[in-house]
Amino acid sequence: MTTSVQIVDISILRFIPGIVAWLVGIVLAVIMVRRGGGKAEKLLLSGCILMFAVGVISICLGSMLPWLREQRISAQQFGLVLSISAIPSLAGFICLVWAFWVRFRTGRVSA
Repeated sequence: MTTSVQIVDISILRFIPGIVAWLVGIVLAVIMVRRGGGKAEKLLLSGCILMFAVGVISICLGSMLPWLREQRISAQQFGLVLSISAIPSLAGFICLVWAFWVRFRTGRVSA
């Protein structure tokens, strides 16, 4: 039983740098929003929160893998469970790209 605990602890370590980075992004985005940030800063905050949530979901799913293997679920169900974090990840990526697009777009050409 102790081996499975060590495997879970070691697999969690690979998510820690990403989670810390998104947490720093959240803190910086909150500071920008509190100082009167606009739409770009709010989108940045939303994107950072979603990406942080993806990291937490990945840790939870990683710790559930041994239990899922014991349940003898089908490969399709196993793939569905593992792809749960894809939707918030995509939404977070879109928010981050949109935030940078709003912030750094140049003036529009008018006819």
